[in-house]
Amino acid sequence: MESTAASWARALPHREGADLDAARDRLVAAGVTADEARAALADLGDGLYRAGHATDPLRTALLWNELGAYLAYAQERAASGRRATYARLVEDASLARVAAQLGVSRQAVHKTVSTRDVEEIYVATLSLGGRQPDGD
Repeated sequence: MESTAASWARALPHREGADLDAARDRLVAAGVTADEARAALADLGDGLYRAGHATDPLRTALLWNELGAYLAYAQERAASGRRATYARLVEDASLARVAAQLGVSRQAVHKTVSTRDVEEIYVATLSLGGRQPDGD
C-alpha cells in the first residue's frame, strides 16, 4: 500500500493541485489509503455498498464523496466529448440527419452543439478504461 503523492494522484484522477492535497488530507486523516480510494472509484462503489454499515461511517462517507466527485467529473467529460463530436457531425449533415443517426431528437442535437464547453475544468488524466481510475 503506497501512499505517495503519485499514488494519490492516480487514486483521485478527478482532482489536482490544492484540491487533490485537501482531499488526500481528509482521507488520510480518516485512515483511508490511496489503494482503498482507488478501489472505491474502480468498482464504482460496489464494495462500499456491499460493506453497508459494517465500516466506519466517516471513512465510508468520504469515499462516497470522492466517488460522487469522480462521477460528476466523468459526466462532464462525457458531455464535453459529446458536444465536440456532435459539432463535427453537423458540419457535414443536417441536424435532422445527425439526430436520426444518433437516435435522438433534432432539438437534442441542437441543444448539445450550442452549449458552451468549459475545457479548463478537465484534467487530461481521467481514464475510465476498464472502470479503473488510472486505466488499469
